[in-house]
Amino acid sequence: MKGRLTAIIALVGAFAIALATLSACAQNEQASGLRISCVGDSITYGFGLEGSPDEVWVTRLPEFLGDGCQATNYGVCGACVLSGRSLTWAKSEVAGEFWQADEDIVVLMLGTNDATALTWDAERFEREYEELVTRIQDKPCHPRVYVVIPPRVFIDHPLPTTPDDMILEGEVVPIILRVAERAGVEVIDLRTPTTDHPEWFDDGLHPNATANEVMAQVAAKAIADGEARP
Repeated sequence: MKGRLTAIIALVGAFAIALATLSACAQNEQASGLRISCVGDSITYGFGLEGSPDEVWVTRLPEFLGDGCQATNYGVCGACVLSGRSLTWAKSEVAGEFWQADEDIVVLMLGTNDATALTWDAERFEREYEELVTRIQDKPCHPRVYVVIPPRVFIDHPLPTTPDDMILEGEVVPIILRVAERAGVEVIDLRTPTTDHPEWFDDGLHPNATANEVMAQVAAKAIADGEARP
């Protein structure tokens, strides 16, 4: 009797391991082959890594999501959400290319350049950010949308025209979360994993290669988890 019970327990354990393996394989299979468009500013573009484009987080996404995954970079240096700024992402040439593209997933990371004391307008930002998210959702390919909480800003004494982390944390982030809830989109948090690492930002704003690797890993996990859900 004892021998039979031991055999049954071993069989159940093996079955559980097999199920976990199948689940992991299914998740990787779902993630592989995805077409991903990454919309953003210089943090998405890879400012500071122009000589090492393979180290930019967008470029590294397929490395963590499986063979066949394609990630296209629609980052624009200096881009903002707010209309009327010197460079509104939605009015850029890159945006024109994005609206013509087909993809399965869009990762949207904007808001850092909007968080400046000189031009910050919370009410208008929330309205225009939501309009952008909705427009992306309404693309003919109906992509799954992920909005990103941008990395921490480590500029100690921001000028009125440079990103201010107090505005980013206190106003931009809550707006992103509210819009995400209303729009029913997923959130990728890149602030938490970078918040205690000023050494990852050589100029206090743009992530270096180490930060980009972490960002790619965090984003890839969020996407894989999201694709595994119905």
